[in-house]
Amino acid sequence: METDGSSRTAQCGLRRLMLKLPAQRHLLQKLPASSSWPFFCNLLEDYDEACIALDNFRRDGADRFYIEEYETMVAELEADIVRDLERVIPWPNHY
Repeated sequence: METDGSSRTAQCGLRRLMLKLPAQRHLLQKLPASSSWPFFCNLLEDYDEACIALDNFRRDGADRFYIEEYETMVAELEADIVRDLERVIPWPNHY
């Protein structure tokens, strides 16, 4: 069962993705905001936390190694979420 904090974190991750990936926004909007999709909720939580860490590293002038590592992590999470989302929610006119 999700806690309110993890649910909020997943919602923040979802909003971040909708802003970052407008081409996939229609798919992301179809994603239920409930624990019936725990896999996506976990990915969205991870995405939000990775984005926050990346922003903090950039702001604080962290070593370039950490910034590049988190940039890669964020990009991979975006790709994973979009790929999995397209697998479970069909695209319109995608027959």
